Amino acid sequence: MSTLAVSSDDAFYPTIEALAAELDRAWHSGDAEGALLKVQAFVQACILDRRSVARVFADPMLDGFCQLVGRSFLAELGDGEVHSEDTDVADEARADCVVLATELYRTGGHTAVIVDLLETQRFGPRTVVMLTDAFNKADPAIIEERFGASVTAEIAPAGGLADKLRWTLRRLLALRPRKLVLMNHHHDPVAIAAAQPSLADQTVFYHHGDHQLCLGVTLSHTLHIDPHPMGFHNCHDVVGIEHPVYWPLVAQDLGTRSTATAFLAEGRLRTCSSGSHNKFEGSYKYAYADVMPRVMERTGGTHVHIGPLSDATLQRIRDNLSACAIPQERFVHVPWVASIWKALHDHRIDVYLSSFPLGGAKTAIEAMGAGVPIIGHNSYISPFYGAGDMYYPSAFLWTDPDQLIEHLGGLTVAQLARESLEARQHFERFHTAEVLADAIDAGADAPPAPAKRQHAANPLQLFLDDVHYALDDHLTAAQVKRRERQVTVRAAEMAALNRARELEIVELARLASEAPQA
Repeated sequence: MSTLAVSSDDAFYPTIEALAAELDRAWHSGDAEGALLKVQAFVQACILDRRSVARVFADPMLDGFCQLVGRSFLAELGDGEVHSEDTDVADEARADCVVLATELYRTGGHTAVIVDLLETQRFGPRTVVMLTDAFNKADPAIIEERFGASVTAEIAPAGGLADKLRWTLRRLLALRPRKLVLMNHHHDPVAIAAAQPSLADQTVFYHHGDHQLCLGVTLSHTLHIDPHPMGFHNCHDVVGIEHPVYWPLVAQDLGTRSTATAFLAEGRLRTCSSGSHNKFEGSYKYAYADVMPRVMERTGGTHVHIGPLSDATLQRIRDNLSACAIPQERFVHVPWVASIWKALHDHRIDVYLSSFPLGGAKTAIEAMGAGVPIIGHNSYISPFYGAGDMYYPSAFLWTDPDQLIEHLGGLTVAQLARESLEARQHFERFHTAEVLADAIDAGADAPPAPAKRQHAANPLQLFLDDVHYALDDHLTAAQVKRRERQVTVRAAEMAALNRARELEIVELARLASEAPQA
């Protein structure tokens, strides 16, 4: 549910020009901190509003403004354009690579991608992982946990965005990296302002904030990297990036499905889905908790869910299983595993059912590497949602649950074995560490992403989703205002009561003073 404000002070503006004028006023009044905060707040408001997801990706005005602020700050500090003329001593002091991120996580996300990139050994021995900490919540322990002594860690001191920008620029001036890799969060203006063309021989923008508005997408001096086919084709065809470069997501190869593990060994399908609640519990026409019991009713088999789900979703699944007279033990919930790849083998999964409404690209890669056939969802919202472009060409994509159920009912051992082989071959062709290293070596000449699939959009359903979202948001806003009015009235009532008590005390004191003394 969105709780975004619509006033210019908080986030939204009637036009892009109005936003630009607001930023310009703040900047020319000397309020750099306020200007950067306005950029941050605006982008954050957009990414939290579902109406922008997979429809708003980039804005050159925002990127240009961040660059303007960074350029001005850099001029105050000193330019630093001294790459090719460096002395031997200065050259030895340079960083081979600075990975500039906002913050890191202990598991998954862009942190895992950084690990994969550095493990290719393509970024030089002197690598610095630098965090802008634009939200003042970075955990320094995570860098050591994820990278050990293989990198040098630096984190901007606590403070405002302007202070963090000055610190980041000073450190980049001192390090003068040969390669600067941007791994910023969507709404981190510090990283984009600091990524000045003169501060590195090459600047790489790794577009991991791909299906929402993200700062930095339109920077013209960067090598623009997209990590999957959906982003690659969208950036070229929709955003207008002239020459995006594809660096594929990868996974450690833990081996394919054993030939000794037969498909349909129990005579019934063993299916699996994986992901946290955010992959399954968004507002969407089809609910995972409703679809999976229908799937199990059709297959007569077992479904394994790997990942945390809310208590409400788990209860809804259980209730639907009971309504279909399906034994509860045929739904197996595994809240967490160290390796999806190994879990698919351990649970003898016949087919992986991708998460919906949001598909998981990294998990799909592990499933294909494990030699497990995939069935995905062709979301009516966007290719980013279903992530079907990640899969091997013959992988089935369903649009509505009836298609999924019918397809599952027709699966044979021969088809599953054939798709298992194709899935593994797709992994070996596109998603190994060697393929990623080759793409990095090729620079701007890296092979393009695999061709995109045909997307079955449903504009009417998307419109109806938006209408209900806006209605819910309006009702929520009305409830908040009603509550605020109640609080205001109650506060006024309490103030009046307190005033009356004060007058009563004064009157009692007066009467006591006028009373005859005993």
